[in-house]
Amino acid sequence: MPKTLKKKLHLLFVLMLMAALCTGCTNHTQISLNENGSGSFEQNASIEKALWEELMDGSDSDEWILTYFQTLYPQAKITFSDEDLNGTVSKVFHFSMDLKDISDLKPLLSNSEMFSVCYNANYFSRSRLYMPMEEDEDDPAYGFSDELEQMLGSKPEAMQKLVSEIINMDCDMTISFPYEIADTNGSVQKDGKTVLWNLEQMQTERLYALFQTSNSVVRPKFEGAANGKAYNTGVSLTITSENLLDKVKVNDESTQSDSLFLSTEGVYQVTASDINGNTSSLKFRIDTTKPAISGVKNGKSYKSARTIRFSDKGSGIKYASLNGQTIKSGKKVSKNGTYTLEVCDKAGNLKRMTFKIKA
Repeated sequence: MPKTLKKKLHLLFVLMLMAALCTGCTNHTQISLNENGSGSFEQNASIEKALWEELMDGSDSDEWILTYFQTLYPQAKITFSDEDLNGTVSKVFHFSMDLKDISDLKPLLSNSEMFSVCYNANYFSRSRLYMPMEEDEDDPAYGFSDELEQMLGSKPEAMQKLVSEIINMDCDMTISFPYEIADTNGSVQKDGKTVLWNLEQMQTERLYALFQTSNSVVRPKFEGAANGKAYNTGVSLTITSENLLDKVKVNDESTQSDSLFLSTEGVYQVTASDINGNTSSLKFRIDTTKPAISGVKNGKSYKSARTIRFSDKGSGIKYASLNGQTIKSGKKVSKNGTYTLEVCDKAGNLKRMTFKIKA
């Protein structure tokens, strides 16, 4: 496949299927689940044929599209056809796949906007990843949008039409469960086991269907971080619960998500409660700043004694060594020689420097 065509297929179809394969925003998504998580997934996405051909510069792209997405989902049945939809000739992408277990469904519902999927005998939930960002951070989606805009820069009208079609897509998802529905934020259908979510109208970070509430007193569990620990990278935190989560608090903010990504420096207090009132808490720190050192500088030579001081305002000092020997802040060095100083904080941030004394 030519690289330019492959890039166009990826950008355009990811945008078109960003809602479809990953967030359920298409004409209709139908999912059927069995108790063990096996089942079926079926979905359609469409775009006006004339617009598609304009975007693709008239390339005969159907075969490439089928090949490209068949490599991503080899177990799926994929067709790409021209159909008359309400008097408009459209390109229609049909995707169907049998699910061996819930792990097959999770990628289909989570790739684009990073959702987590939980399913057991008590409940089903799909929640958006909780990922707070600092005000000056760029949205990860901007890079994709900028790349697409650059590609279509010479076709502003086509770009506007494409965005309009995506915005005006019907956004609903139907899931049939093997259990009676006790509660949901969707619409229960006549059989009592099927839920319809109109995603276009819903402004929520979580879809859920409650089947039953067990008498379990097991508290929610955290995976990805340990209580009292410090980390020098972002933390991906997953909350597992036998019962549907009622609320999750991250410091002073509330979320319904069971999947969190936290990367800003600071102390985090995370509390999770299920609908039975079982509650768990976790406290940890993210510290990406190396310890501060004064008295010596890396690569410098000194003609007099030096007093080494160090501190860490984040997680605190774990250890400090001079030529392999443990030292404390305020250490005075006067002998001629070459010295290697290492200071590491409790999050694992290490600052190393070498200096000389030639008195």
